[in-house]
Amino acid sequence: MIPRARVLVTALVLASVVPVVSAAARRWTVDDFVLVESAGEFSVSRDGSLAAWVRTSVEKVGGVETTVSNVWLGRLDSATSAPLTRGTDRVSVPAFSPDGAHVAFLSTRPLPKTGDDDGSSGDDDAGDDDAETQLWAIPTGGGEAFPVTRFDRAVRAFGWIDASNLIVAAQESPSAWELERKEAKDDSVVVDDVEHEPPVRLFRVALDGDTVTRLTRDDDWIDRLAVSPDGTLAVVTAQQSLSYEFDERVPPRTFVVDLATGARTPLFEDGKLRPTAIRFAPDGAGFYFLDAYSRDPRYRQATVLRLWYHDLASGRDVRVAEDWPRGIGEAEAYGPIAGGVVALLADGVRYRPALYRRTAAGFERVDLAGEHAASLDTLAVSPDGRRIVYRSSSATVPPQAYVAALDGPRLETPRKLTDLNRRYDGKPTGRVEIVRWKGANDEEVEGLLHYPFDRKEGERRPLVVLIHGGPSGVDRDSWDADWADLELMWQERGAFVLQVNYHGSSNYGLDWVESIGGGKYYDLEVPDIERGVDAMVARGLADPDRLAVSGWSNGGILSAALVTETRRYKAASIGAADVEWFSDWANVDFGAAFDNYYFGGAPWEIPDVYRAKSPFFRLTEVTTPTIVFTGTEDRSVPPHESWSLFRAMQQIGKAPVRLVLFPGEPHGPKVIAHRRRKIEEDVAWFERYLFGSAPATNPSVPDDSLLAARLAVRAAAARDGVLGEDAGGAPVPETVRIAGLEVGRFEVTRAQYHAFDPSYPVEAGAENLPATNVGFERALAYVVWLTGKTGTRFRLPTVAEAQALADAVDADDGNTLDLWVGYTPNPDDAVRAREAAAALGPGALLLPVGSRPAAPADAPFDLDGNAAEWAVAPDGAGVPAGPSADRSSDDRARTTPEAAYVGLRVMVDPGGATPGTKRHG
Repeated sequence: MIPRARVLVTALVLASVVPVVSAAARRWTVDDFVLVESAGEFSVSRDGSLAAWVRTSVEKVGGVETTVSNVWLGRLDSATSAPLTRGTDRVSVPAFSPDGAHVAFLSTRPLPKTGDDDGSSGDDDAGDDDAETQLWAIPTGGGEAFPVTRFDRAVRAFGWIDASNLIVAAQESPSAWELERKEAKDDSVVVDDVEHEPPVRLFRVALDGDTVTRLTRDDDWIDRLAVSPDGTLAVVTAQQSLSYEFDERVPPRTFVVDLATGARTPLFEDGKLRPTAIRFAPDGAGFYFLDAYSRDPRYRQATVLRLWYHDLASGRDVRVAEDWPRGIGEAEAYGPIAGGVVALLADGVRYRPALYRRTAAGFERVDLAGEHAASLDTLAVSPDGRRIVYRSSSATVPPQAYVAALDGPRLETPRKLTDLNRRYDGKPTGRVEIVRWKGANDEEVEGLLHYPFDRKEGERRPLVVLIHGGPSGVDRDSWDADWADLELMWQERGAFVLQVNYHGSSNYGLDWVESIGGGKYYDLEVPDIERGVDAMVARGLADPDRLAVSGWSNGGILSAALVTETRRYKAASIGAADVEWFSDWANVDFGAAFDNYYFGGAPWEIPDVYRAKSPFFRLTEVTTPTIVFTGTEDRSVPPHESWSLFRAMQQIGKAPVRLVLFPGEPHGPKVIAHRRRKIEEDVAWFERYLFGSAPATNPSVPDDSLLAARLAVRAAAARDGVLGEDAGGAPVPETVRIAGLEVGRFEVTRAQYHAFDPSYPVEAGAENLPATNVGFERALAYVVWLTGKTGTRFRLPTVAEAQALADAVDADDGNTLDLWVGYTPNPDDAVRAREAAAALGPGALLLPVGSRPAAPADAPFDLDGNAAEWAVAPDGAGVPAGPSADRSSDDRARTTPEAAYVGLRVMVDPGGATPGTKRHG
């Protein structure tokens, strides 16, 4: 069990003070895994004074929770940041103009209407689901964003030529054939229809959008673009086949494009180097790029990212980081600077940051050091190499963005640029250990072991094996809490979580990542995982009778294999997993490339291998209760695979099985409601089959029912039936987080207020009624006392905060006069009803706090009724905020409540002045 109060001892806190952190506020909820804020796609201006990035969050748009993103601007001298855009759409790849006056970005926001169009941008004519993505720009000094392009196709990529012009890659306008099909309302799809697939070409556009010039007339499909610092050249890659992703037969080509004439000069024609993540050196003399290297003559499935530099004058290619065989960490893991490059080298569960200086002989490396050197996972660098912007996190520390000075090989004076995920404040993140054991081939396997929050030394606990995808993914010592990675949920419930970087994972070099190709798929990964579990059991940590396995994509594939080979797992969560490989080959966007590489050939060539590798034919052995997830539009793992797994287990009947479909979803759920459902289903399944407890939710007890309310109150902090946390023997309010605020779970009760003012009467049985007949001055005095009692800074909410709390709940059935009369009375009826209720005595309509349901279920109680609550107006005066039991819910009928129906609710003040407390010195 998690203790209800955390005792903090510091030299600044008096011994008589017992600090309190709310147990409810410390619990991890579904919201923590779906309402995630993130920052990425960093860009630094040429003068090194500004940074831009994309901040993603979940907001309600039209009443529906939706992922939205906006461009943020950071001023690096002061390490301050603010949003540049404030829309509810999606933005990506922000990039500064050469003079730093503008940031350009791609966005899905609707185009504003002009005198020449209806604002549709021609999307209806294009018939392209992505045609809404256009190029926008916004001044860095302030102002509104404006569209640069109004194409009838989506913009694929862009780069700045100069301060007034850009180059964009977009698919050519609809042909007469396409328009004819649209007119006929013919939505048939011909797969890999080269004849009618419009090429992707380069266009020169003016920043003001007035001038558009088609620059190239190519017949292929440009997919990457990088522009030289002087705006004279671009490097592009272009697909030559519509089926390259599927079979990797015809590789893309790379060209240098003269931006004055559109002439293209081919590079790397032997096909050995296939550039991605192309970035010019600041002096424009050459460009860097990543190449996914494999020893296989055709397939690039299991690879190491190698960093190269191409010198334009000599045409010479020089490999950077040739001294590091494990390669570069990821596409956003390097940044060119004057005379060299900063890179994050792949190094198992961590990245190793390094500075490479260009010399006549090649590149010389110096490892970077500093406070965050071991925890970087993406970066951007100023061209002069003096400043670096990066994201930093660990498995126990949520990510934030920072700016630091680069003083040679050191990160100096890091300063935080973001304030993401405040909802995580005060919540436990546990202990994580890097563990190693002997796996397949007696080779060392590395992984991460997350400890239960409440484990005592010597105790064996349940173990959940959480398996990453890929297979060439990797589990790193970095934050990954989301809908697919529920380590914190399982740790909070008392389990260990083991993550395994099995054979085939990236970050360990070419031998390791290629080890499972050519027919060895499953042969090494399954033993790696099983021996890791054995090692945790042998250490006396894991309980061998309480094991579970979970994974998505390749993690689900390996989970399905595990439950066919052993009966020791008590629960399994399998997402987007193959169980039968014959049909996978043709029904996946990369089916031939993946299956031919990992199995050693096509299914008609080696049918015995495909059958032997398919867990479907061994499902008769499964006794593990299994929940299965898939998106109905998944093109990475066909949804029929999950159907096969479900139907076979259902018909065999040896284990419980459940299939959850996410309509319209691709390989992973994008819809927030689907992500919520995934987590809720996982938690309920594991609580039932692994932890042996009742399901977290009961469909027979709706969240908005009185029974649900009574159960939730029962789970609240209490002592001898009196609600509240314990602080030195006194009951004090328990807090929860909602709408970015941490507030009392209930209104302050009479027992809690009595602990502050012993003269306040509390009759037997009334301890949990809201404390009313409390004036504003006494309410202020209470929060001052509470701050001193707990060591946590409390205050009353402002009027604006009280309104934000009211807006955050979706409920209208609280304890108001409507409840007592059975309808919503008009002003005249309300007066007569109050007169009738007066005969019962002052405050007779109050209910014990938490008597009515909260909405949502984890929200504070009674925000929609019971007692009105004191709030602080801008002038410092007290205002009774919210509905009360003696007033109608109809705003037109609402009047000031009687003193017997006015109480208070506290909130945690993270810092700054406390409204009104100055009156008490």
